Amino acid sequence: MEFAFSVILAILALISLILHATYVFGSFGIKDIPNERSLHSEITKKSGGMIFVPLFLFYLLVTYYLFPGAISNAFHLKLLILGSIFFCMVGFLDDLYHLSPNIRLLLEFVFCFGWILCLNPSISLLGHLIQNQIISILFCGFLLVFIVNLVNFMDGLDLYLVGTIFVTLIFWMIIFSPAFAPKGSYFLLLTLLLCALSGFAFFNYPKAKLFMGDSGSLVLGFLLVSFPLLVSKESDESFELLKLFFLFPVFWVDGILTIIIRMCQKKNLFLAHREHLYQLLTETWLGKSGTTLFVILANLPATIFYSLYKLKWIKNFPTETIFILFILSLYIAVYSLLRFALFYYRKNLA
Repeated sequence: MEFAFSVILAILALISLILHATYVFGSFGIKDIPNERSLHSEITKKSGGMIFVPLFLFYLLVTYYLFPGAISNAFHLKLLILGSIFFCMVGFLDDLYHLSPNIRLLLEFVFCFGWILCLNPSISLLGHLIQNQIISILFCGFLLVFIVNLVNFMDGLDLYLVGTIFVTLIFWMIIFSPAFAPKGSYFLLLTLLLCALSGFAFFNYPKAKLFMGDSGSLVLGFLLVSFPLLVSKESDESFELLKLFFLFPVFWVDGILTIIIRMCQKKNLFLAHREHLYQLLTETWLGKSGTTLFVILANLPATIFYSLYKLKWIKNFPTETIFILFILSLYIAVYSLLRFALFYYRKNLA
C-alpha cells in the first residue's frame, strides 16, 4: 500500500512538472518585466499559480470523489476550494491589470469576513479565549487578509516562499495538530499541495524560469492559514493565534518590521521596494542563492525549539505563551542586529 501511494504521488508530481514545463516553454503566458526594484534582470514568465492552484484543486476533487473517506468534512472542503478560487482569480487579475490596492483590499476584506463567518472558529490570543463572536470574526478576518498579503509581499526571491513552506510543514504535526501527521486526516491535503507545487518549485529554482505571481502567493497565504483553522474547528478546540508565527517566522519578523520602518519613514506601503532584509542580503557576499538558503533555514530554530517544547524536552518556561514570546523576541533581536550591520555595510561601500 505504501509503495502504491508513493507511485501515485510520483505520478502527480510528474504531471505537475509537465504542465509547468508546457507553460514555461510555451508561447502563451504572462511575462514579468524587471525594473529597478526587481531582484531579477531578465524577462521571466509569472502567474505560475494559474497552473499549480487549479491542479491542486483538481487533485482534491478527484481524491474526494474516488476516496470519499479520505476527506471527511465536505463543508470544510468547499470552504477551502472557494477560498482558493477567489484568491487565485483576484491574484490573476492583479497580475494582468495591476489592480488598485484599495480595490483588492476591499474584495479581500469582504470575502475573508464572510469566510470566517461561515467557519466560525474558536480562537484565543495570549492564552485567553476570545468569546465575543463579532470581535472574533473581525479579528480573525483582518488577520487572514494581513497574512495573505504578507506572504504576497515576501514572495520576491527565487524559491523563498516554496522553500519556507517545505521546511515548516515538517513540524506542523507537532506545532498544530496530529491531523498533519502521516496518518492524520489533513496529511493527504498537504501532500497533494506539495505534489501540485513540485513542478513550479523545479522551475522556480535559482535562476528562476517561472514566478508564481499574485495568483499563486495569495492562494498559498490563504491555505497556510486555513489548514490549521479548519483542523482546530474539526477537533472542536480553540486555536491560539500566536502559533501562526510558526507558519513562517522569518516572514513575520522581516515583513512586519519592514512595514514599521517604512511607516516611520512615511513611505507608501503599497509601492514595490527593495528594503526587506532578504533583499538587502542579496547585495552582500551571500548573493541570491546564498540568501535564499539562509532565509529558508532561518525558520528552523523557531520551529525546532517550539517542537521540543511541545514534546516537553524544554521545561523552563511557566506558560506556552511566554515561550512563544521569548522565541519571537529572539528573532526580533537577531533581525535588528543584522539590519544594523547591513546599514553600516552599505554605508561603508558608499
